[in-house]
Order: sequence, then C-alpha cells, then structure tokens
Amino acid sequence: MNRSESKFQNTANKMGGALISLLEKKEFSQITIMDICKTAGVNRSTFYAHYENTYDLLKETYQGMIGNFLSECTFDDPADLSDMHKLDKDDLNFITPKYLLPYLKYIQSHKRLFRIYAENATAFEANEMDDYMIENLFVPIYAKHGVTDKKLIYYMQKYFLKGIDAIINEWVRNDCEDDIMFICEIIIYCVRPISNK
Repeated sequence: MNRSESKFQNTANKMGGALISLLEKKEFSQITIMDICKTAGVNRSTFYAHYENTYDLLKETYQGMIGNFLSECTFDDPADLSDMHKLDKDDLNFITPKYLLPYLKYIQSHKRLFRIYAENATAFEANEMDDYMIENLFVPIYAKHGVTDKKLIYYMQKYFLKGIDAIINEWVRNDCEDDIMFICEIIIYCVRPISNK
C-alpha cells in the first residue's frame, strides 16, 4: 500500500471509528453525515470521496469488524485451515464452543453495531459475505466430507448461516442478556440435533 492509499484508508478508519462512537450515543437513523465528519475531524467532501451515504459507511465498518475478529481472535488449539486436505473431518467442525464462544463474546462486546447491522441487513447486501464464506471456507470443508455438489453446498450453507444469524440477531436484539454458553448450546443443538440426544 502506497502512502496515498494508506492516508485514504486511515481517513476511512477514522470515519468508521466515529460511527462506532456515535452509535454508543444515538440511534443509527439519527446519525448524520455532519455528525460523522465532526467526530472524525474530516469535511463533507472527504466523506463523499469515500462513501455515498451512511449505509455505505456502516457496511464497511461492519465488514471491517468481522475482518478484525478473524485476524485478532485467538482460539484454543485452532485448526490450521491453510492446508485443509490434511485435516480430519472433526477438525473442520466449527459449530463447537471452541469456535462459537470467542465469536459470541466479540458480538456481545460490539452488540450495538451488530444490532444496527442486523436491523438493516438487506440494505447492506449481507449475502455477499455469506457467498464469500461458502466459496472459500465451506466448499473445501464439505469436499472433505465427500460432498462436492456446489449447488447443494450453497443451499445447505445458506440454511445454516441464516439460522445461526437468526439466533444471534435475536440475542443481540435482547441486548445479549442470555448467557453466552446458553446461546452457544442452542446453535449447536439446532445445527446438530441428533448428536445432542
């Protein structure tokens, strides 16, 4: 990344940070571009050089938080996904407390942003992230389990991802009041009900 690109990204990060800060004080629908510019210390033309509207900023901020989670989060004894064909089937099961609990804790600590995003998911083309995950993470996992029909994988994963999203979104809507382990167990039970009997 050259210096100009770095400066552009730093400015975008400032505006994302400003949005997160403002979300702690007011509803997303009440946040204006002027609020974001004032909090970030940038002018309106700078905002419009990066985004068309506050929804674009929210979408990028949310995606950045997911990226931060994936890069910063540490798991106990994680599977090395860089060489998936060498892993056992059991290593490719991510619906376990080992993987779910850190994710749920991250969501809980950023619940306001996750709630706003969930309430506006259709406006942000949330399917883009699902499709990326299916192609780059789940297709290789299913292949390890002998399932190679991409259309079947796509529909199955959409079912699982939307179901897990529904549980998490309900939890976030309730201000993450229910115990994290309880939510984790619900997700596991819904994904693998037979193995939990």
